[in-house]
Amino acid sequence: MRAFSVFLGAALALAGPIAVAPTPNASAAGTGTVLSRSAVPAVNLPSGAVRAVKVLYTTRDQNGRPARSTGVVYYPRGAAPAGGWKVVSWAHGTSGITAKCAPSITSGKRQDEMQPNIAGALARGYVVTATDYIGLGGGGVAEYLGGRSAAYNVIDMIRAARNVDPTIGKRWVSLGHSQGGHAALWAARTAPRYAPELPMLGTVALAPASQIPSITPVFQYPGTPSLGTFNMMSGFGLYLMSGLNNARPDLNALSYLSPVGRQWLAIARNTCVFELAVKMRNVAPGTLWAKATASSPQFMAALNDYAGIPNTGFGTRGVRLQQGMSDTIVLPISTMQLEGQLRSGGANVSLRFYPGDHMAVTRQSMGDTMATVAGYFR
Repeated sequence: MRAFSVFLGAALALAGPIAVAPTPNASAAGTGTVLSRSAVPAVNLPSGAVRAVKVLYTTRDQNGRPARSTGVVYYPRGAAPAGGWKVVSWAHGTSGITAKCAPSITSGKRQDEMQPNIAGALARGYVVTATDYIGLGGGGVAEYLGGRSAAYNVIDMIRAARNVDPTIGKRWVSLGHSQGGHAALWAARTAPRYAPELPMLGTVALAPASQIPSITPVFQYPGTPSLGTFNMMSGFGLYLMSGLNNARPDLNALSYLSPVGRQWLAIARNTCVFELAVKMRNVAPGTLWAKATASSPQFMAALNDYAGIPNTGFGTRGVRLQQGMSDTIVLPISTMQLEGQLRSGGANVSLRFYPGDHMAVTRQSMGDTMATVAGYFR
C-alpha cells in the first residue's frame, strides 16, 4: 500500500492546475424559499443544540436548474445577539447519495461522532446551517462532488434559514470536511456573485476532497488489480459517476462501466458510505470498468468542470486548509498541491497539518478551526 501511495503522489505532483468554467455572474432569485419546516426531535440534536429546525428549501443543481434540498438550522444556547446570530455554514463529508444517508436524520450521538465541528460551533455561540445536499433530501439525484451544485445548496441553506428566522444574521463563515471541504471552498468562491446580500467572511476546509481529475483515473482502468484497503476508493468513484452522469448525460458516462460496475453502481446508489466500503473491500477496481475514463479528453474536461476546484476567484478572504498527516482518504500531498494551486491563483491561503487520519483531523484541529472562525468574524 505504501508503494501505491507513492505512485498516487507522483501522479498528483505531475498534474497541473485545474481550469474550470466560471461561476455564473448572477444571484439566483427565488432560491432559499422554504417549502416546509419541522422541529428536529431531541434525539437528533448534537451536543450544544438547544433546538433545531429542519427545512425543505429551493436551490439549484450543477447546471443551475431548480432543485430542492433539505437541511437543518441548529441553535446554540442563549438569545440572538445584537445584529443577529453569526452563522457557521457546515458542509458535511461523504455519507452516501441517497435519502437514508442524510445527516439530518441521524442521531445526535452520531452527529457528535461524525460531525464534531457542529457541536464545536454551537458551544461558541454560532447558529449552524447544515445542508443535506440535493439527492439526500427533497428528491432528485445527488450530484456528488459537483462543485456548483454543492455551492448553491450550501448558500441557499443560509437563505432558507433567514427566511425561517430573521434573527439569523447575514454574515457567515464556510466550514466543511472531506466532500464538505470541497463544498465549503466552492461555496466561498461562489458566494460573492451568487449571494451578494450574504457577506462570506472566510473558509476553513478540513481534508478537502481535491485533485479529483488527477486521482479518479488512477482507479478507473480495466484490469487494475486489488489495491487492498484502497479498494474502498472505488465506492467514491461510483458515487461520482452517478452524479456526473446526471449533470452531463451527453457524456454517456455509464458506458465506461463494465456489467459488474453497473451492478455495483446500483448497490452504491442505495448504500451509505461506511457500509459500501465494507462491501467493496475485496472488489478489484479494474473489474468495474469497461474502458479507461482517461482515454477520453471530452470526459476529462467534463470531470474538470464538474469536480475540479478553481484556483482563482477567492478574493482576499481567508482560506484555511487543515489536513491529517496519516490520512489515506485525502492524501496530505493532495492538500499540499491544493494550497499551491490556490496560492498561485492569488488566494489568501494557509495550510496546517495535524496528527491522525481522515476523521481525526476534525477533532485534532478543533481549537484552531474555531479560533480561525472567530478571527473571520472580528
